[in-house]
Amino acid sequence: SEARALAYLRKDFVAPDGQLIPLFRDMQTPALFALKLGILEKSEAVAATKVALRKNFEDHGNCLQTGFLGTSILMDTLTNEAGMPDMAYTLLLQHKNPSWLYSVDQGATTIWERWNSYVKATGFGPVSMNSFNHYAYGAVLAWMYGTMAGIQEDAADPGFRHIVLAPVFDRRVGRVKAEFRSPYGPVASAWSCGSYGKVTWTFTVPANTTATVKLPGEEPRNYVAGTYTLSR
Repeated sequence: SEARALAYLRKDFVAPDGQLIPLFRDMQTPALFALKLGILEKSEAVAATKVALRKNFEDHGNCLQTGFLGTSILMDTLTNEAGMPDMAYTLLLQHKNPSWLYSVDQGATTIWERWNSYVKATGFGPVSMNSFNHYAYGAVLAWMYGTMAGIQEDAADPGFRHIVLAPVFDRRVGRVKAEFRSPYGPVASAWSCGSYGKVTWTFTVPANTTATVKLPGEEPRNYVAGTYTLSR
């Protein structure tokens, strides 16, 4: 059961002070899983883990240090449980190695198994571990649809009969445009940042569906099918 699993994890990986054991306190992946899974019970320990996690990214030049498992939950956990969507955007926009855009700068048009599977200056990496179409790091694409564009399924009502639209804006990106082809038609979301911090967002709710719209700092609102434009 979930309670037994949490008890087991807390017994082996949580110290008497309520924080992760010292070995894991300065590592990104254990901190991310601790926050996502609710392993830490004390609010002070949760707060300290968030502070340490942000410092870890900064100490590594705002680069991720996660592998396949950690990267799979990295962006969603930073956005939701850690309350750091700004750091998620920072990682997305990073060009240093390791990062997604580092691979793009080396010519990537797919998600690679290694950030440096091919480097313009030195060529191909070791062939024993050098896939050029490898989903593990590609989990970022789901975050781009679900957080940047804000197009999300409703876990309580699967199948996209009801949709959740919850974009998180960031001026460093400037503009986003995305479309998801749901069984009821395309769900569209496009936003752009103008002067003085103004954001204009246009979204489309397909026919025969409804949507709950969640914007940062605002109460959720329900919408019927149609195309809408909001400014904030």
